[in-house]
Amino acid sequence: MRHTLRRGLLAGLFAGLVLAMLDFVTDGAPGNGLPVVLHWFGLTIADSTLSHWGGLFFLVALGGIVGLIFGILQRDKLITAGRALVTGLALGVLWWLIFELVLTNIMNHASSLLSLNFGRFLTSFPLDVLFGVLLGMMYIQLQGRHTGAAPEAR
Repeated sequence: MRHTLRRGLLAGLFAGLVLAMLDFVTDGAPGNGLPVVLHWFGLTIADSTLSHWGGLFFLVALGGIVGLIFGILQRDKLITAGRALVTGLALGVLWWLIFELVLTNIMNHASSLLSLNFGRFLTSFPLDVLFGVLLGMMYIQLQGRHTGAAPEAR
C-alpha cells in the first residue's frame, strides 16, 4: 500500500504542477488564475506576488492530496492503463465539481449553488479533466518504473 500512496502522491504533485502551469499561461494575464485557488478557502493576500505563489503552492498541494486519494483507490492493485485513466478522469471531474463549481460559488456568494456560465465552464472543465488524465497517466508510468516493465507489456 505504501508504494501506491507514493506513486499517487508523486503523480498528483506532477499533475497539480502542470495544472498550475496551464493556469499560469491560459488566463489572459500570467498567473491570474492562481490567486483564485486561495479564494476557494476564503484566503486573500494583499501582495499580488505572494498571492500568486500561494495559489501555486495550494494548487500543487491539492494535486498531491488528490493523488493520495487516487493511490488509496488503487489499494496495491496492478492496474491497467484504462482503469487508471478512468479513475483519474473521475477524480478530475470531482475536482471540477468541488473546487470550480461548489467552492467558487460559495465564496462568490452566488444565489444558486450551480450558477455557471459557459465561458467559465470552458476555461475550467477541460483543464480539470486534463489534470485527472495526467494523474492516471503518471500513475501508470510510475507503476511501470516500479515493476521494471512497461505498463503495456502486462
